Amino acid sequence: MPPLRLNRVSFRYPSGFALQEIILEIPDRAFLAIIGPNGSGKTTLLRLMTRLIRPDSGEIYLNGKSVSELGPRELARQMAVISSDQFFEFPFPVGEVVAMGRYPHLGRFQRMSARDWRIVEEALRMTQTDHLRERSVSQLSSGERQRVLVARALAQNPSVLILDEPNAHLDINHQIAIFRLLQSLNEDRQMTVVLVLHDLTAAAAFCKSIALLHQGRLIKQGRPEDVITTEVIRSTYGAEVFVYPSPAGGFPQITYAPRDS
Repeated sequence: MPPLRLNRVSFRYPSGFALQEIILEIPDRAFLAIIGPNGSGKTTLLRLMTRLIRPDSGEIYLNGKSVSELGPRELARQMAVISSDQFFEFPFPVGEVVAMGRYPHLGRFQRMSARDWRIVEEALRMTQTDHLRERSVSQLSSGERQRVLVARALAQNPSVLILDEPNAHLDINHQIAIFRLLQSLNEDRQMTVVLVLHDLTAAAAFCKSIALLHQGRLIKQGRPEDVITTEVIRSTYGAEVFVYPSPAGGFPQITYAPRDS
């Protein structure tokens, strides 16, 4: 049974449909990138998966159970979410931020146990943020803060990790570090990872599969080399691009001319 399944999910804004009849099965241990032009419904799809909004029709299942039937704590035990615009209103120490990931597993007024703190320490170690535990989260760089958010998600011990543009605002070195960390979580921790990306080359380089949205519909899903092709990207994005195998591993790589030719 796939951990995340969407069965004919539709959602409509007052201005018109955002998503129509989405059928999507995300298998266990998938590393899936959701791509598509602006306005294709990527963020709306993530908001539906994470129950920030409810579908007008259709159903979303998490580990075999409708997300509409899950309480907030039960949902958080199974799914961790990292948004692209996440910020902290107060200057919490990094250790406390990561410890917040344990809250869904604690009862009301229950204190953190030694086991909970071991899980927090492991999350800090895996994300290489343990040296930051006493630092204020407001003093971190974008790359450091993103790793802390991943550490907090790890502390939740979810089966599914969902991210919205995890490489946003990061330089190339930190982008690579984040994607490699997600790869290790997927391969070593057997975590299902779903992320929205605008960077098609990064999606092809790091993800096992791609789901392409266009005008509110899922039009193609499969391996990067099957979805990210010159013909498909030109027709959906309306851009004169070329796709060719990367010399770094043969995955699809995007290029374009600096001016009309």
